[in-house]
Amino acid sequence: MSSPPPAPAAASPRGQIWIINNIQKRKNIRDLLLSATAFGVSEVFVVGQKLLSFEAALHFEDSLPGFKLPYPITRCRTLDECKALLLARDPSTRVIGIEILHSAKSVNDPDVFVADAPMAFMVGNEGSGLSDAQVAICDGFVYIPQYGGGTASLNVTVAASIIMHRYAVWAATNRRD
Repeated sequence: MSSPPPAPAAASPRGQIWIINNIQKRKNIRDLLLSATAFGVSEVFVVGQKLLSFEAALHFEDSLPGFKLPYPITRCRTLDECKALLLARDPSTRVIGIEILHSAKSVNDPDVFVADAPMAFMVGNEGSGLSDAQVAICDGFVYIPQYGGGTASLNVTVAASIIMHRYAVWAATNRRD
């Protein structure tokens, strides 16, 4: 007889926020939303996403009957509008892009996450990475070290899931009750 699965890690009091912008494939959007559920994301912002692609990704009935996302989805027209809304809610919010840049910190660095500020993460497009407009609203960048001889590129949902998991583990061990 197998034992029950472990209880989920406690979420950070501030949670983690994700920004979806310029992701084209419905499957990637859907998988990102499911990973956000698994790793305790508190809210998802959708910026300028094609309505048809995004709405179609929300139909979980075929594989997960009765499933509902446990976090709100907030729509914004532009990245600047999204950042302004985040800062209006909490001026200490940091927008973190996931990209391999010289200024990026490794997701394994002990100080990559900030304890006293909400963190909103954003991945780039499946093919081209973060756009100039996405880079412009970021307060910092994080990358995922890779140890093989691959392409230095991961699927957008795989990359997002790694960051979500690392943040959830960090938040569970750095809670301030």
